[in-house]
Amino acid sequence: MTSANTHGWELVLQQDVVVQLDSPTSVPRVLSGEKITHTTDGSKYERPVASQSIIGIVSFDTGWAMQTPEGVSTWITGTPNYFVDGAVPLTASIPTSWWPDPWNMNWKITKLNTPVHFPKGMPFMFFQFYHEGLLPSVEFSKTNSWDNPELMEARKAYGNAKAQKEIDEPWVWLGGIRTGVDEKGERIGPAYEGHPMLEEPT
Repeated sequence: MTSANTHGWELVLQQDVVVQLDSPTSVPRVLSGEKITHTTDGSKYERPVASQSIIGIVSFDTGWAMQTPEGVSTWITGTPNYFVDGAVPLTASIPTSWWPDPWNMNWKITKLNTPVHFPKGMPFMFFQFYHEGLLPSVEFSKTNSWDNPELMEARKAYGNAKAQKEIDEPWVWLGGIRTGVDEKGERIGPAYEGHPMLEEPT
């Protein structure tokens, strides 16, 4: 899960936002945090933070117009393994970006007649980039694991070792997926090299 959490970038809220959905067929109301005031060179200006969108949806303004090289798409969603009580993020894939307008990040409100709180500092959008030709080029096949005795024996041996480990050393994992080493200490796969270190935007 930690690896998934680090495979992308986040945008975070600069202030609290509270919204409420009054009926299944209504647009959420922004109770507070709709706009934020910035001061630049002594002048104040307002920009939107959250706005009413369509039925059941609240939109968060990113202020970002992303432009990617041809053939590179952007995947936007909520931060993996981050949850908001009363709301779920929508997910979108934006093809090669050239449009100059900023994007919005949309959330579906799931509670009725209850204020839903998006706190200051929370990640309201998670994004990553991918080559548009990657998935169409993938080929894979599926087989029944029961037809592979060697695989089933390996699974049984690892499962037995894991069960024994829980008895001998509770809460200590074998960590085979991370280390690439089986229950006998023999290498059967590559060791995980750690989480990606992504560059901060400049």
